[in-house]
Amino acid sequence: MVKSPKIERVNALDSYFPKNKKFNGKAKIDFELVRDFKLNQIVTWPIKMNNLKKYFKSLNINSDYLKPGIVCQYGSAHVVRVEPYKWWVLNDYSNVFGGIDRDFVMDIDLSHSFVQIKISGIFSTRVLTHFVPVDIREKQFPVGKLITTSIQQVSTKLWRSQNHWKIFLPRSYSESIWQLISEAAEQYEFKKE
Repeated sequence: MVKSPKIERVNALDSYFPKNKKFNGKAKIDFELVRDFKLNQIVTWPIKMNNLKKYFKSLNINSDYLKPGIVCQYGSAHVVRVEPYKWWVLNDYSNVFGGIDRDFVMDIDLSHSFVQIKISGIFSTRVLTHFVPVDIREKQFPVGKLITTSIQQVSTKLWRSQNHWKIFLPRSYSESIWQLISEAAEQYEFKKE
């Protein structure tokens, strides 16, 4: 990856999440705007797939990176296959994946294209069931899984972590989707600030 100058991000939901708001891990439902996350998309071609596999193997990442939707951790970074020839690399601040030869991949910075919201609390799954058309019970959607789904017919990514969910919303639709989600959460004792 070519090192580019840092561009200050203006998050589309900044006005809804005060910067001094503390995330309440004990609330029945709580939301956190994840600011300044790094998101890159690596894309390869069918004839170059073996080159990418060799690169991943050189990093000693287990073969789960080939399985769709399985989030693999490498240091502080996470890598997940989101489409047949596309992977998302999240928070690769040490630029581990920057050494990939550009002859067999394209690397696209999507950090400013998405808004990430973290949802926690005992009602987090219930709130999401109001909006996503997939079975998100733990048996069908285990920890460490990321899928592409939709909320109000807008393509989104949904990631189940150990104690919370992460939603990746396209920046242009994030405000209207946030308003819908936060209104639904009010019936589960969420208080807007």
